[in-house]
Amino acid sequence: MPSPEPLTPMLVAELVGNIYEAALEPRLWRPLVERIERIYPELTILMFSHEASGADELSVVLNYPEAALRDYAAYYFAHSPYVDFVPRNQVGRPTLSEVIISEAELHRTEYYTDFMRPHRLSQHGCGMVLEREPAGWASLSFADQHDDIDRRAHQMTLLGLLAPHFARALKLRRALIAARAPGTAQQAVFDGWAHAAFVLDAEGRVATMNRRAEALIARSEGITLNRRGQPRSFDDRCSRALEAAVAHCRLRLADEALNGVMLPRAGRAPLHAMLWPLALVSDFGVPTMPGQVLMIVSDPEDTPPGAVAWIGRRFGLSPSEEKLADAVIAGVPLSEAAERLGIQLSTARTRLKMIQAKTGCHRQLDLVRLAMSVPGIHLR
Repeated sequence: MPSPEPLTPMLVAELVGNIYEAALEPRLWRPLVERIERIYPELTILMFSHEASGADELSVVLNYPEAALRDYAAYYFAHSPYVDFVPRNQVGRPTLSEVIISEAELHRTEYYTDFMRPHRLSQHGCGMVLEREPAGWASLSFADQHDDIDRRAHQMTLLGLLAPHFARALKLRRALIAARAPGTAQQAVFDGWAHAAFVLDAEGRVATMNRRAEALIARSEGITLNRRGQPRSFDDRCSRALEAAVAHCRLRLADEALNGVMLPRAGRAPLHAMLWPLALVSDFGVPTMPGQVLMIVSDPEDTPPGAVAWIGRRFGLSPSEEKLADAVIAGVPLSEAAERLGIQLSTARTRLKMIQAKTGCHRQLDLVRLAMSVPGIHLR
């Protein structure tokens, strides 16, 4: 394995300068990580952002199999002992992987046997939490195939030297985002939601939508906007049902979603629209707009990676409860969910009450919001 580049004052100064430059220009985070990789040739480096604001520039991965990234995002993020360690680890403190979990313990985990070993991932690593905020967190980690003591000590030293500069740079980054775009903090959270979301005004026109909604409209898949900017299905009957649901929702005082508005697609499972009076979701973080209705459109073929598994682990849901929670979060009516799962409706109701008791989510709306609050994983 090649020897690392010496940590000269000039090299450290170069990296520190690169960190602050990246805080000012997000496109420079990747060149910074690539520069670190040149210090340790063949090193696997993961700079991950796990936050709801969609900070793609803070997700840089080098020398890591694409198949492993897909599996990680789809399932193993929620089962990683290293992710579980993040809330307990001090921000900016370099840590060896064996401090988090011993090699013997790691080898007994599903994470190792079904994920790390099949993908031939390195287990001799070190890393640190770069920041931990209410909206999520970011981390930087290194991993080698071989347990080279000197090379790992070199990496730990480098992380320690760069830690305070990462902390200051990320604070600067957040301050600049706030300064450059005043009043858009709520929109940033809105854009990070796992489902397409629309805020409709008193005429049923789109007042604002998040990025997933924009992408959905751009694809003209299951939903479109008419000349007045109102959401419509490509099926006239479904369009009328959607229009009636929006009108009904504006007058509705109950705090439950209006389920059952299906938006068919050619050759694929239909989209599902859920609607709430905007007054009932004022704590959802929706941008302040003159809208009266929140419409969330879920795609049963595009479940948010790891969200339901994360909820299941954190709140101790049983596998059967997790399956029902997955359906409810996707907007499937309880009667239909019961049919899909092959259980009686009364059983589904009892199971839903258990989910609500464990999670503290007493409305379907709260369960959807909980799923949306799970930090996303943004990979290039």
